[in-house]
Amino acid sequence: MSKYVFESSKKILMQLVKRANSIDREQDVTFYTSSLVQVLSDYELKITVPIYQSRLVQLNEGDVYTVQFYTASGFYQCKCVIKGIMKEGNIYVAKIRTVSPLEKYQRRQYFRMNCIIAVKYAKLTDYQVQLYRSLKANPSESRKKIIMQQIELEDIRMREGTMLDISGGGLRFNSLEEYKKDDVLIVIPEIPEITSQIPFLLCREVLVRQVGFSSEAYENKLQFIEISNEEREKIITYIFALERVRVKTE
Repeated sequence: MSKYVFESSKKILMQLVKRANSIDREQDVTFYTSSLVQVLSDYELKITVPIYQSRLVQLNEGDVYTVQFYTASGFYQCKCVIKGIMKEGNIYVAKIRTVSPLEKYQRRQYFRMNCIIAVKYAKLTDYQVQLYRSLKANPSESRKKIIMQQIELEDIRMREGTMLDISGGGLRFNSLEEYKKDDVLIVIPEIPEITSQIPFLLCREVLVRQVGFSSEAYENKLQFIEISNEEREKIITYIFALERVRVKTE
């Protein structure tokens, strides 16, 4: 079973669980994209070392990753340990070994699609959050108009950033401003397929970290709040539709 899934994989995603030289779990929420090089057995395979932001991702022997395998029959995942890094021809490859059973991935809403998409966003006050909640909850067009007038009076300054991934549960984006855990933001991604049906997304900051070598760039992991099952399903449908197109063109 495992060997068949490995050989059928059209795409591989990796997320760090634990560094070999660290007791605590690393605060790295990034999904890295890799591809299959060779299936060695039901437990071992070679994959390409992921490239992120034009650099090879640092994979250390003993590091543990959650690895997702995208196949025509669905997603599968397991935990794998890095057994070694080597160069074969012009590419760097990693030998990995499974350390947990391979299971079919059922949590569709948490599958993250890596992307580079512009977003507009702003931190909201408690009062502004209530206004947007009222806007989503009120079906009356006349009432919505009044709420929009109140929002305009708030003069909310939208900033611009770059979205790095999105799932049915939330999104991740880069900003030049530092926010705090539990801050609530309004986010509008430049995705017509989503914004035509969901004009804005209310999100809660769950993890922020500095990126790069300066203190002027931050990576924000946000969780959707005040989102209906119907809205979540629309986002998931968009993600999987785009992912199918990507797989066909790779």
